[in-house]
Amino acid sequence: MSRELESAIEDDVVAWAENRGWLVRKMTYPGRRGCPDRWFFKAGQMRIIEFKRSGNIKADPIQQREHKRYEAVCFKVFVINNRDEACMALEGTPYVRD
Repeated sequence: MSRELESAIEDDVVAWAENRGWLVRKMTYPGRRGCPDRWFFKAGQMRIIEFKRSGNIKADPIQQREHKRYEAVCFKVFVINNRDEACMALEGTPYVRD
């Protein structure tokens, strides 16, 4: 069974979210590692998502440490490996290709 690439899942979710009015940003930390992949903003809400390839549900140790830093200041980082989970985290509805 082949696992779907992280980038394919991420690209589809980003398009889905933007079609529904989410402002989406790809984030990086200059000179550091562990930044979550995408940040989604809409109607006073923010969601932070770390995308993984299908079958992988665990962030690496550097990412886990960074996620704990966000949790310490009351921001959850969603670690997601499929479209339905991402769309549920954003709007509570499963993924439907536009």
